[in-house]
Amino acid sequence: MAEFATMSSGGFPYGLNWSKNPEAIADGELVQAENAEYDHADGSLRTVPGVTIKLDLGIPVETLFYDNRHNTFYFSSGTVLYRSADLKIYVRLGTVSGSSKPVYCMYGDVCLIATGGLLQVISGGNSLQTVSGSPLVNHYVTSRIGRVLTYSLTSDQLNYSAIGDYTSWQNIASDSSSAQFVNIGYKDPGNIISIDFLSKVIMVYKEGGRAYKIVGEPQDSNYAVESVSQTASCLSMNATINVDDKSYYLGQAGFMSFQPVNTYGNVAPFEEGLNINAWIVKNIDSNCQLWHVQPKKQIWLKTQNDKRIYMYHYIPRYSDGRGAFTVREFTNQINDVCCIGNTVYVAYGNKIGILDLSVDTDDGIQLQTAITGNNKLTQKHSILVMNRNFVTYNIIDGYGFIQCGKKPKNVIFSASSPDVYGNVDDIYGNKKFIYTDSYTRSYKVGGGSNKSVQLSILIQKGAVSIRQFDYQYLEV
Repeated sequence: MAEFATMSSGGFPYGLNWSKNPEAIADGELVQAENAEYDHADGSLRTVPGVTIKLDLGIPVETLFYDNRHNTFYFSSGTVLYRSADLKIYVRLGTVSGSSKPVYCMYGDVCLIATGGLLQVISGGNSLQTVSGSPLVNHYVTSRIGRVLTYSLTSDQLNYSAIGDYTSWQNIASDSSSAQFVNIGYKDPGNIISIDFLSKVIMVYKEGGRAYKIVGEPQDSNYAVESVSQTASCLSMNATINVDDKSYYLGQAGFMSFQPVNTYGNVAPFEEGLNINAWIVKNIDSNCQLWHVQPKKQIWLKTQNDKRIYMYHYIPRYSDGRGAFTVREFTNQINDVCCIGNTVYVAYGNKIGILDLSVDTDDGIQLQTAITGNNKLTQKHSILVMNRNFVTYNIIDGYGFIQCGKKPKNVIFSASSPDVYGNVDDIYGNKKFIYTDSYTRSYKVGGGSNKSVQLSILIQKGAVSIRQFDYQYLEV
């Protein structure tokens, strides 16, 4: 007697795989994961949270930053900078010195801003001033070990302020703590595109795919600039980010990283986006950007100026240390992301919103989650689906359908009823259920004859996390 084979999705733990055709990917991988993400607490694949609007500016909100020293937000539209303590009432701070999008950096109790002109500083959370002695053109600003670092996209020079003083940019030969500068890749073609930190080194990405590492600090005897790659193409100033022991970057080769190796100061490249890089390289431009969404253990990839975000869940899921990808499409164009504690703020379109687990809408538009697994082709004449089992944990009431083979099946997702504690309704004579099971299980014996079988789920309304979607089959 023939034995049944089992296709077990395992809850689809590996995310998208667009590097192979749908018939060649593993059972736990996906060809579609739209508006779905992994819960970093339990690892399950679930509907993304909705978005609740906090502020509608009426004009594009292009950047968003939180000053944790003064508990206030800064955001910009064009060359105008605003502040708000509660995202209800906001005031205009002033006009920025340059024409590029602001880059923010906390330095002690002040916030430094680079926009392509002189550096500017916000003091006390409410006073915008220009740092008159700073380099003339600053597109980017950050800090490291007491110094402020800046660079221009039209130069290969990295500038260091004096230690402990963001207003001091004059080099004094006899004083190693004074301002310093270094030309990265002196005389090679190309300007600096982006910099990032990796363990004890600074990673510098230049035009033409050249990447360098800076070992040590300007006052150290072992300070050195060394080439690490000729093919590390990074496409924008905002397309690098460091998380734990990796420097991630986004460019013409897709989503990549550098990570330290055993020898001091040495780094090695790694292809983080192996599963989707073939797609990224065809859909990327200089508007690309990365954000670290720390509360969700995710890195968000924006590849071009649109509403689509590729979410990289960096907790390892593959044996080589890679994480998993899913996709989200926002209602409005995503411009910036800001995390405060466990709350994620998004600046998109003309608005600022928060990710909200209690709603299944994005700025009032119903979210729909679409998940599709691999396509199993028959090796003989036909695949007989003997039974299939689908289990979800329901977060918000809703409905949708599942498909395993030829016919779709409508499914209702009922979430838990309110807690009994604190309920003032009479129990006697009340026909409501005291407790509603928050799990949905759809089990079916038999599924007909198929030339191929592909699992698919569409959550049309509500929010769920997938616990199981498996089937047993027989090939005849």
